[in-house]
Amino acid sequence: MTEHRAAPARTVLEGYDAWVAKAPDEPAVTSGGSTLSYRELDEAAESLAADLRALGAGPETVVGLCVERGTGLAVAVLGVVKSGAAYLPLDPAHPAERSRAVLADAGARLVVTDRSVSAGLDAERWGPVPAHELDGEHPPPVAAGPARRADDAPAGEADQLLYVIYTSGSTGRPKGIAMQCGPQITLLDWCREHYAERPVALQYYPVTADVAFLELMSTWWLGGCAVIATEPERYDVPALAALTERHGITKALLPVVVLDALARHGRTEPGRLATLRELITTGDRQVITSAVRELCDRHPGTFLDNHYGSTEVNVVTAPRLTAPAAEWPDHPLTGRPMSGARIYVLDDHLSPVPPNVQGEIYVGGGPLARGYAGRPDLTAAAFLPDPYAKTPGARMYRTGDLGRWRPGGVLEYLGRADFQIKLHGYRVEPGEIEALLRERTDVERAVVVRIGEGRDAYLAAYLTADGEPPTPDDLREYLAVRLPAPMVPSRYVVLPEFPMTGTGKVDRRALPLPDGGDRPWVAPRDETERTAARILAQALGRDRIGVTDDFFRLGGHSLLVTQVVHRLRAELGVQLPLRAVFERPTAAGLAQEARRLRGERG
Repeated sequence: MTEHRAAPARTVLEGYDAWVAKAPDEPAVTSGGSTLSYRELDEAAESLAADLRALGAGPETVVGLCVERGTGLAVAVLGVVKSGAAYLPLDPAHPAERSRAVLADAGARLVVTDRSVSAGLDAERWGPVPAHELDGEHPPPVAAGPARRADDAPAGEADQLLYVIYTSGSTGRPKGIAMQCGPQITLLDWCREHYAERPVALQYYPVTADVAFLELMSTWWLGGCAVIATEPERYDVPALAALTERHGITKALLPVVVLDALARHGRTEPGRLATLRELITTGDRQVITSAVRELCDRHPGTFLDNHYGSTEVNVVTAPRLTAPAAEWPDHPLTGRPMSGARIYVLDDHLSPVPPNVQGEIYVGGGPLARGYAGRPDLTAAAFLPDPYAKTPGARMYRTGDLGRWRPGGVLEYLGRADFQIKLHGYRVEPGEIEALLRERTDVERAVVVRIGEGRDAYLAAYLTADGEPPTPDDLREYLAVRLPAPMVPSRYVVLPEFPMTGTGKVDRRALPLPDGGDRPWVAPRDETERTAARILAQALGRDRIGVTDDFFRLGGHSLLVTQVVHRLRAELGVQLPLRAVFERPTAAGLAQEARRLRGERG
């Protein structure tokens, strides 16, 4: 039997448009009790696209996107793409200063938001950039906004800019990766050939990650329904399992540590995960735990893929593990190139290394982004001329990953060539954190490293002081208003001097482990402190903690912060900001902040 392959798509919306026409009344997206059919989603997105075009959005313009997780997020992403513009995702939990900086850096024309987000932000959040609320205030149209003509190029064509996503920058400044539609079209074509139609697919990743676009659009290209986990559900494993059962989710793309946590929960409530059949991990080195094996062996039709790549190149390998899961290795190989990618393992002189010899991984071919928005220096350093391509002007991307070719042309990932850190699915450049620490007058030098593995991994900052050393609380508060939560170190160690290698560099392997330093146990003094202490203890996997125990000194880290905040909000009935955990990392401190917020509310 000859496999039928559909003709390659022309736009990033083509597969979605086909299902709008084929199954308009089928559910396209659901979240928090709200569901939109393909027809309803398309009508709402078309209406938003018309509004955005009237405001000057169109090809090669950038529109900020800061919308609460829910069906409105799907409308917003689709509406921006339909307008022909590129979207710049923003997180309302990120510091306002950072949001204004990336909007200015990308030259954003406007920001799409909603009232629930706007209500919790200060009026200067977006700086001079006008905001368009999905369900509220709209800025006036611009006079130069021409109506879209029938003969205009369709939105989402291969060369059009699709999104600008900012990631941590090693120089101390975030960098915006400018991705055009072409690589996503190729990847979506590949997904259409390799995954089942009509999935009920979990949408887990934050919109600030490129993976979120793939979750949504690949679901719609396959005629499925995207189940957008709410913010509290994302950080509560039992709630995520309940969501899976409630909607009969069949497909989930998750960080490695989250899949393991979900699988471990499945040992106690296996029925909640019984519908899962297509599992995918990404964002970190794949690790197969006993819990993941058990989950996949429970249903022999279940498979596990691993999407290897980066925001600069999308997905370039996707090896698949199938039953029996008991035979899966702990660290599977990274696989073979796909989606038109060329993968090289090169030495320091950009020459190929022999099989089984370690080198640095470079990616060439179709998946490459344009580069870093407004940063030609960084683009030139990372996107190099490809000496092995036959096409003139071809480029290859230096991933910074180490690897080697194994027998049969299979790639094996071996770690990083630089100091970039992958932490709980987030990409962290220590240099950005170190640069901010060095800006303080009381810090002379700073080094940030990852401590531990898996769900217990965390960031630690080491520094030498200039005069009186700052306290961990001072440093944590200082960084919490300047960086996203996953980039704020959990532990801080002041040293008289750094250990050095023979070549005069900081010997990161010789840095001492941070001291846990438990304090004497102090019992909760009222119900608010009892609730806060219980939630912190549960997040840390402890039976109890005292109200003066420091969450971070006991092993707390960025992955747990959002989980803690959402549980505190739900049980204490206050809108506690994320930074509160960094500024007041004890049950007593959080209880005090909750009381203050209640007092303000009256």
